[in-house]
Amino acid sequence: MLPLLSQLLRDSDPDTLWIADENSKPLLDAGPLFPGAVLSNRWDIARAAEARGIKTQFCDFELAAIERRHSRIIYPVSKEKAAVHYIINCAPGALREGGELLLLGSKTSGIKTYAQKAAQRFACAKQLQKHGSDYLSRTQLSGTPLGPELDDSEYTQLRQLDELDGLYSKPGLFGWNKIDTGSALLASQFDEHLPPGEIRVVDLGCGYGYLSAQLAQAAGEDCQPYIEATDNNAAALIACEKNFQAQHIAGRVVAGDAGSDLESNSADLLVCNPPFHQGFQVEGDLTDRFLGQAARILRKGGSALFVVNEFIPLEKKAQSLFQQIVRLNKEKGFCVYHMTR
Repeated sequence: MLPLLSQLLRDSDPDTLWIADENSKPLLDAGPLFPGAVLSNRWDIARAAEARGIKTQFCDFELAAIERRHSRIIYPVSKEKAAVHYIINCAPGALREGGELLLLGSKTSGIKTYAQKAAQRFACAKQLQKHGSDYLSRTQLSGTPLGPELDDSEYTQLRQLDELDGLYSKPGLFGWNKIDTGSALLASQFDEHLPPGEIRVVDLGCGYGYLSAQLAQAAGEDCQPYIEATDNNAAALIACEKNFQAQHIAGRVVAGDAGSDLESNSADLLVCNPPFHQGFQVEGDLTDRFLGQAARILRKGGSALFVVNEFIPLEKKAQSLFQQIVRLNKEKGFCVYHMTR
């Protein structure tokens, strides 16, 4: 998909909007000549685009807030259906008459179905072209009345879920409406591994804030944690901020790429359930990046609690970064580790 996307970006005019998620990072690293603007729900993507001098907005795909009417919107479809439906629903309001929505994806991304749904929303004929193993959908905005909106699971709405023990969440982040099995196993270790006193804690890759909420609840009278929760995803930051407010958690929520914006040697305890997927791909070095940042952020003598899929060789990956590594539990396909810097 990258060659096709790269060509479309090079051929764009200054009124083009590129909706860039994690699938687009290699092109920003390569530095395509792109004269338009970037909108991204990923902190690392937004920072990379800004570094290349591209006008950029970091948000949770908030197309409805865009005042400028674009000639073209280019969007490599995301992994989550609700996000794709939401962008298709909002795209007509961000395009000028005659403007185009261009959707890109492989067959496994659902691009054929999205092309049909975009045509229904724009009330026009479907145009789907094959480029090697990838597909390009072109949908043009005309003066005809729009078709009905797609079901986007009320994408913009935070909702309090019984399935999350009353925490708030929303579509747009991984596992948004369930408690992750690995995270639950990690949280079950908090009672035994919270140091006493006033401590600074980092929730690395916080998602909607489940681990932060569990840690705050586990803290007794002799432990007063100040929690810094950080994530790369705009939807996660919105949900986590809401939960910090609702649960009266002492701390702050910070945008960052695997904790890149947190101060070195600043935390007594760090908790993490690192992702190992980037969009549609499995990215092997994500765990390495999270481990490296954890070692950087922790004070000497500080501890990290990690949970990973059992097939990830965390002990091998972490041995050069931590003085002591102890596996606390192996259950349900996950391993929980306690590591001391």
